[in-house]
Amino acid sequence: MNKLISIYILISAFGTLQTKASTIQSGNELLVIAENFKTANNADSAIIYFQKASIAFDAEKNTALFIHANNQTGILLNRQDKYVEAKTVLTKSLISVDDPTDSIQLLISTTYLNLGVAYGGEEDFENSLLNHNKSLQIRLRILGPEHRDIATNYGNIGNIYFRKKEYDTAITIHEKALHIRQKLFGEKGVEVIQSYSNLGNAFREKEKYDSALVYFEKALDSKITQVGEGSKDLSKYYKNISEVHYLMNRKELGDQYLKKSNGVFE
Repeated sequence: MNKLISIYILISAFGTLQTKASTIQSGNELLVIAENFKTANNADSAIIYFQKASIAFDAEKNTALFIHANNQTGILLNRQDKYVEAKTVLTKSLISVDDPTDSIQLLISTTYLNLGVAYGGEEDFENSLLNHNKSLQIRLRILGPEHRDIATNYGNIGNIYFRKKEYDTAITIHEKALHIRQKLFGEKGVEVIQSYSNLGNAFREKEKYDSALVYFEKALDSKITQVGEGSKDLSKYYKNISEVHYLMNRKELGDQYLKKSNGVFE
């Protein structure tokens, strides 16, 4: 009788282990759940599942998806201003930095970019620039000088110099981003608008108001092409122009654009 009980216990235990094993999710399954939470704007749950996916991919020795999952976690943590946590997660991917494969190196370039964002959020601008430039150098080597991701790198670097109040350097870097984007997307492309705005901001801080207006007006004109007259999306573009007119002591024009910013069209 005792022997039969022992056999029953062993069978039951084996069945329980099989059930548990069947419920273990693969890295790909966890990644899908994480992406779904991200799409649903449930960042906290997305972070949890991206990290579960990262652990699974590490166990599966899937380097590319391991880094991807960490990058996605870092992006979401940066958006929540959780920069210390973001850096901790992102740094895990750097164990693969010596892998020469282009696909892995491009993922590492994204890791460096996200680290640059995290350090920038902490106002550690030197480390931010260090990481942004590491990202840029990898992408230049693999993608060449005229790629949208290169323009993104230049835009990020320009923004850090802007925050450092080194406006001349910011302008030079943002002009590099602009030239790439104009060549790839045309004068009124969606990504070009951001470069126009960045340059307008830098010239405004330099008190070069005529140049600031040129770029803010280009941004507005391009945005109108994208969304049409009267769109609420135009508000900040009108506001930028309004502020520059006020700084130039052009109150009437400042008021005119401010009204448009507030949705008042005469």
